[in-house]
This record gives sequence, structure tokens and C-alpha cells, in this order.
Amino acid sequence: MPFSPRSSVPLIDTSLHPLVRARPALIAADLGFRAFTERNQPRYACYAKARLGRRAAAPAAAAVRATLSFARRHWNWLLSQPCLAADVWEELRFQVSRQIDTVPLQNTDVATLYFGLPETSADSVLLCRRLGLDVGEAADLMGLEPPAVEAGLGAARRARPYLFEGEVLLTYP
Repeated sequence: MPFSPRSSVPLIDTSLHPLVRARPALIAADLGFRAFTERNQPRYACYAKARLGRRAAAPAAAAVRATLSFARRHWNWLLSQPCLAADVWEELRFQVSRQIDTVPLQNTDVATLYFGLPETSADSVLLCRRLGLDVGEAADLMGLEPPAVEAGLGAARRARPYLFEGEVLLTYP
């Protein structure tokens, strides 16, 4: 049995123990997921509440839980994708849209925003104009480059100029 030159403790042959060898990678992936969740869950919750309305706290929370559950189940796959944030954002959009039917009274301004604009433009307006995120933070959250968010805001400004009159943030009803 081989011995370490610094002690009389025999070295462990990790090739016999694949779980021991894989454990650091599993721990690192779990820490990465926890950090991702801690960073994004509050912003996801704000987005879901803004989309569904203030009175829809339970459906908004359900959408965020379902999104993070999806991310946890598929974390290793997501890590191999070109943009993890974009894939999770798409799932959040999907989960929020599933909850819209359960909300008795959605904010009509927000509903109109999503009815009349592409999703990226509507999300850009909601995140930047209503929730007060800067373009860089909104882009990071959606898994886009800042110019894509700026383009979304520009398209919204052309299609719905009243949203930008006086550059005042939209408010909740």
C-alpha cells in the first residue's frame, strides 16, 4: 500500500471510489445553484408580482417556486447551455403565463403591455420602467446583452410612446 512521504496514513485510491471523486463537483454545482437562487429569487418575485398584480402574491410565489424547481432539476444541463440566465428566464415567463389564468383581476396596463409588444420589449419595459432596474441589471436577469434590452425599450417607445411620456415610472394601480 502506498504511503505519503509526510505521514504514515495510507493514500486513498480515489479511482476505486467514484462518488468520492465526484463529490467536489456536486458540492460546487449545489453552491452555484444556491448562489443563483439567492441572487435572482427576489427579482423573479418582483417580476412575477408585477406581471400578475399585487393581489396575486400566491400565484406569483408559485410561479417563482416552479421556476426554481425546474432550474434545480435541470441544473447540470443548464450549466452546459450558452446562457443559463436566458433559459431560466424563459421558464419564469412560462410559469407566470400559466398563472395568469388563475388571477381574477390582472393589472390592465401590464396586460396591455404584453398583448401589444414582443415579450422582450414588454419585459424590458416592466423591468426598467416599472421595477426600476437599470438596463444592465435587466439584461443580466433576462440573459441578454444590454443592447437587446435597449432595443426592446426602443421598440416599446415607438409602439407605445405614452409609456415614456415625461420618463415617469409606471405605478401600480
